[in-house]
Amino acid sequence: MKRHPAFLVVAGWGGLNAVLLAVLALYGESSLTYWLWGASVAGLELAALLVYVSSRTGPEQHVRYRLPDPGAGAAMPAALGCVLIGLAFVYGMWLLALAVPLLAVALALVVRGTTSREE
Repeated sequence: MKRHPAFLVVAGWGGLNAVLLAVLALYGESSLTYWLWGASVAGLELAALLVYVSSRTGPEQHVRYRLPDPGAGAAMPAALGCVLIGLAFVYGMWLLALAVPLLAVALALVVRGTTSREE
């Protein structure tokens, strides 16, 4: 089975945070900021190491996930659409331009289903 380098995603995230820490150093922030940001970078790199070790010890990785309900994949777009509708009352009705397409995607996922099709 093909290995998926999932640890690279976490390590890249930590690397991006390290670059942002260097930008903070250029602007001369306080030492507490360096400690906090540096701890988050170290935590991300530790998490990347743990993901790497776990992928080496357990080579079986799921490449397809089956959802118990065919329309379960619609939960996230529907939730984001509802959040944007709520935020539209606070920040302006222009957010409805983002919420309505998300709700349409959620509706399409409910109608069509999101289970993997066997070929």
